[in-house]
Amino acid sequence: MKIRFLAQTILAALLMAGAAQAQTVTVMGSTALGPIVKKAAEDYMKTHPGVQIAVSGGGSMTGLNQVTSGGCHIGISDVFATPDQEKAGVKNHNIVVQPFTLIAHPGVGVKSLSAQQAEQIFTGKVSNWQEVGGKNQKIVRVIRPESSGTRAVQKKVILHDQDFSKDVLIQDSTGAVVTSVATTPGAISFVELEHLEKNKARVAGIAYNGVACSNDAVKSGKYPVFSYGHAYTNPAKLGDPKVKQAVDGFLAFILNHDFQQNVIKAGYLPVDYVKSLKTKL
Repeated sequence: MKIRFLAQTILAALLMAGAAQAQTVTVMGSTALGPIVKKAAEDYMKTHPGVQIAVSGGGSMTGLNQVTSGGCHIGISDVFATPDQEKAGVKNHNIVVQPFTLIAHPGVGVKSLSAQQAEQIFTGKVSNWQEVGGKNQKIVRVIRPESSGTRAVQKKVILHDQDFSKDVLIQDSTGAVVTSVATTPGAISFVELEHLEKNKARVAGIAYNGVACSNDAVKSGKYPVFSYGHAYTNPAKLGDPKVKQAVDGFLAFILNHDFQQNVIKAGYLPVDYVKSLKTKL
C-alpha cells in the first residue's frame, strides 16, 4: 500500500509540475470569432500538452485594445486595427473570411436593395419600405452598439462611413438582433451569413445590388459585403520567447490547410478563397 501511495504521490507531483510549466496563451475579443478560435484552441491543445489557450470575449474593440496594451497575447477582431494601434506595434493576421448580409422581417415586401437604398435606409434618408418598393410600412433599423465589430463593418461597407440614423433600435448581441428583426414588423438589420442560415424560418435575407449573400458569391467576387476575421499580436508586449513561440505555433495551426477547411463548417470561408480580393475594413 505504501509503495502504491508513493507512486500515486509521485505521479500527482509530476502532473502538477507539468501543469505549472504549461505555457498559457490568452485570447480576447470578438464574440463572433470566439467559437471558431475556441475550436482551434481545443484541437491545438490536444497535440500540444505544454500549451494552455484561454479564449474569452468582450468584443472586437476590447480585443484590439487589450492586445495593444499587453492585456492579452492575441486579440481577435472583425475590423482592422487603427493607425495608432499599428504604430503601437500591433500586427495583423487574417484568419478567416466573414460574409455579412442584410436581413429583414419577412413581411416588408422587399427582396433586394441597391447599395444606395441600403445606405439611405440606415442613414435615415429613407424611412418607409414603400420608398424602396415594399409595403407602406415604417422601417425599423436594428443595429449593434458602438463596441461591435459588426457595426463597424456595416458602417464602412453599407453606410460608406456616414453616421447611422438616430432613430435606431440597439441590441447587444447578434441573437438579440435576429429576434428583434423576426418579431418586429418593418425591421431590418445586418448580420453574419451564418445567422441568416440558422434563422431562415424567422427572417428574410435581402440581396445587395441584386446579389444574394453566399459563400460562392463572395468567393467569385460578385458579393462585396464581407470582412476578414483578424488575430492581432503585439510582439513587443509578448516578453518571454516561450510565449512568442506558443503564440506563433497557435496562429500557424489556425492558418494551416486542414484547419482552414474546417472553418467552412462554422460558417466562414478560408482566407485563401478570397486572397485576390481587396477589402480594408
